[in-house]
Amino acid sequence: MNPEWVIRIILFGIAHWILAGFLLNDLASRQKVFGRRKAPWVIVVIIIPCFGSILYLLFHPQIFHPDDNQK
Repeated sequence: MNPEWVIRIILFGIAHWILAGFLLNDLASRQKVFGRRKAPWVIVVIIIPCFGSILYLLFHPQIFHPDDNQK
């Protein structure tokens, strides 16, 4: 395997786990989530590396601009 591809895979993995940690922290602090259940979101974010995080961000866009009334 080309060393360049190994570096890309490692960087993608690091980016995924950083984003997944950020999203799981948000998920744990949130009282209401889309679909009313948190467990499926945890599974989607962890198991589906890129698309799970993107789906969570699409369904919860206020993660970047949290509303103080929801906490």
